[in-house]
Amino acid sequence: MALSYHKSSVYISLSGNQVLSALCRTCDGEWVRSTIDLNTVLGNCDGRFEWGETRFSHTAKDVKLKDNRTLSAYLKRKDGSWSEKPVEVNLTEHITNHDGALRNCQRAAEQQDQEPSVAPNFLEKLDAVSGLLRSQQIAAKNSGFELEFVSASNNRLMLEELEVAFLRLRKLMGVISGEFDQEGEGGEDTDAGRRKRAEAEAAVRPMIKAFEKVRGKGDKSLAAVSRICGATAEYETAHLPIIRRDVESLRAEIDLQVKDVQVSLETLQEAVTTSTTELESTQDVLKRSKSTKGKANSIETLIKHAGWILLPIGIGMTIPLTATALADKITAAEEKLKELTTQQAEKQQELDNLKLQESESALALRACEDLTAQFTVLEADVLRLKTTAELARENITSTLTTAKTLESLAREMEDKASMLEYRVCKKDYAAHIVRVLDEALPGFAVVGDVGELLTELLAGDDSQGSVKELNLEIEVVRRKLQVVA
Repeated sequence: MALSYHKSSVYISLSGNQVLSALCRTCDGEWVRSTIDLNTVLGNCDGRFEWGETRFSHTAKDVKLKDNRTLSAYLKRKDGSWSEKPVEVNLTEHITNHDGALRNCQRAAEQQDQEPSVAPNFLEKLDAVSGLLRSQQIAAKNSGFELEFVSASNNRLMLEELEVAFLRLRKLMGVISGEFDQEGEGGEDTDAGRRKRAEAEAAVRPMIKAFEKVRGKGDKSLAAVSRICGATAEYETAHLPIIRRDVESLRAEIDLQVKDVQVSLETLQEAVTTSTTELESTQDVLKRSKSTKGKANSIETLIKHAGWILLPIGIGMTIPLTATALADKITAAEEKLKELTTQQAEKQQELDNLKLQESESALALRACEDLTAQFTVLEADVLRLKTTAELARENITSTLTTAKTLESLAREMEDKASMLEYRVCKKDYAAHIVRVLDEALPGFAVVGDVGELLTELLAGDDSQGSVKELNLEIEVVRRKLQVVA
């Protein structure tokens, strides 16, 4: 169901002279941030707004949003002149809140007349901002979980494939334990030489596939992490400023509400005190009047029983008049007392309502303070997520670089093993093994005994001592291994 956006949304604003933004209530009572570019639905037709046209802001100036629903601007005419006064258009004629999304609807005006909704109060706004903040916290946490999973998966995959590579390096060590450069008569390779080359090729091929797998998975991981990095940038530039503005606006609104209630409460308490004093005074007058009337009636009764003659002037005339006057005074006092009692009850009811509002405002203020604290936590979470994402991107990029280098080295070994006319010696393979170990030494140190492999490599030297020529490179790897360990 589509509702008029200004009655079912809060924190409505216009940015960039064209983008309408609001925190909209969904059919389920949730609150979501939504925007609509008015340039896509509203145009300027010779100095007047026209629905169904586009890009009004290109020929408009001093664009403003009034009362959350009226767009006002000076519009340019076809002859180049500008409107003498601001031109206005009622956005609620077409813009609706469709289950939390701002949309352009041609029948919005008819729906507006039928809908029963009312503008949200500050408690609903509090709930709206709280819901928005909660959704952003969940989104940030989900991004953090995804980032943690991607990073862990990338690291685990790298270690798994390095383990495969390490086992193949050990296999390769066994393959090259004999002479690689044996020749038969006529300069042709012997069967043993061909077998060694084939075995070396078979040992290297799984390494290539392992590094290809790391590279393929790494590309996907890098894409996921880059997306999260983009999301954190969007948090910093868009989401957080909007939430900060909403929280600050809500805090200002609640502060004003609290002050208004306090002023009204003080004024009403003074009025109640005055009314109470007047009521007590009236009750005292009524009490004295009734007492005086009782005494007057007693005197009149005594006179009648004594058979006294009531003279036209004197005590006989005075007593009846006094009794009548007292009766009138009592009646007036009773009416006034009744009136004052009613007023007192009304004022007390109003005072109770104001105290309830004061209590609700105080609760809302504390809730808003809690929102501010939550927002601070969200800012810290986003900053931490950004830092973690950037580190993860660097790590995955480094992993991809390492995988590409290792894959290249493995392909070189495969190429040499497959080229029968190429004289392959133990030093060639030994040099590649050392370089492979050096490129991903921290990972290899986790999955296998690199020091033992280097020792085996030196122990398998041929009669020409070609492997020992790599002593310097091997010693560099040993020193790095000590640091890693």
